[in-house]
Amino acid sequence: MQMREPIWNESFRPGIISSTKLYFQDLFVGAKRMSRKDFWWGYLGFSIVAYIVVALLAFIITKMPVMDYYWSSIVGVALAMTMGYYWIAVFTAIIRRLHDRKMRGWWVLIGLIPVVGFVALVVLLCLPQRSLGNRFPKSI
Repeated sequence: MQMREPIWNESFRPGIISSTKLYFQDLFVGAKRMSRKDFWWGYLGFSIVAYIVVALLAFIITKMPVMDYYWSSIVGVALAMTMGYYWIAVFTAIIRRLHDRKMRGWWVLIGLIPVVGFVALVVLLCLPQRSLGNRFPKSI
């Protein structure tokens, strides 16, 4: 009998390090769930890591000579990739958090409505999980 991996990744003791590891582990995965504590701790940890990398790259790019097009373009691409990975990770984490609320991932689009949509999305992300009848069970 072949064992299948569980779909649910949740830290036994959510904290900044364990939850940030989950953010990195499930960077491109949306078809899972994420607990409220793991979401917010991971968001904090991942934002700190991204801020440090972006600050370092921005410092490097500002200290380069103006005529050094080759290396400044490489650092600029690295900066853009860092921000891209950051927004992809946040986007998929929001989808996983909405799945934990027993909501479809399409609800992430409510954030496109100016001001009201952002507030509504933050409220949805702060609500507790719903396990009964959820499409994404905690284990197989």
